[in-house]
Amino acid sequence: MTDITFSSADYPEIRRRGIILNTKIYNSLSSEDIKTCGCDLEVWGKNALTIHSETDLNLFADYAIYAYCPNGFNMAEKFLRFSHQEADEYELELLRYMRSAHYAMYQVEETNGIDTFNAVDLFSQVKYTIIDYILAKSTHQGQILAGYLIDFEGFSIQTGRSIIMAPELLQSGALKQVIDFMKVTYPGGFLSNPDIGALLAKQMVSSALKIGKPSNVARVKF
Repeated sequence: MTDITFSSADYPEIRRRGIILNTKIYNSLSSEDIKTCGCDLEVWGKNALTIHSETDLNLFADYAIYAYCPNGFNMAEKFLRFSHQEADEYELELLRYMRSAHYAMYQVEETNGIDTFNAVDLFSQVKYTIIDYILAKSTHQGQILAGYLIDFEGFSIQTGRSIIMAPELLQSGALKQVIDFMKVTYPGGFLSNPDIGALLAKQMVSSALKIGKPSNVARVKF
């Protein structure tokens, strides 16, 4: 095992390596994987993805890498298991964290306006210290976001694109039905269950893509 550890000071390198890994993982998806995810999110038509912007493509890629689990594990886990020869020791250790990324809906409590903001999970009340050089400057107290988070020791980062919970999404009937169902069926921290997180991610991303408003998506690159 490696003795590599990650701290908040490593954020720029984590981001840089994350871009490399996300690209490799996405490129490893089969055409059938892409089609299945496209059908899940209702953006598959005439044998191709009906996606026309970088923002939407990044949302799609985030879903495909972390929510899509055809064999009981996500594509980050699959890459770690079967394509580890394509990564160095730093990237392998990062993948071990990436495979455990979890979906969260969280509300901003405060931001330092530079690189870090604090947030609380809307359902489990777990508190996060999230490092993001872009969002820390643009987010504000009370804003609600949703997306996959990677938890390190003492801090978290977003996997890629986070959805800003605009009124159109919060008031979506389908989304409210899914959340109400999960809160009753899986009380407490229901999003700790990866399958339930994937279900919410599917509904969230699908709704955001249907609304089609880039302003509803936090422009965060991984």
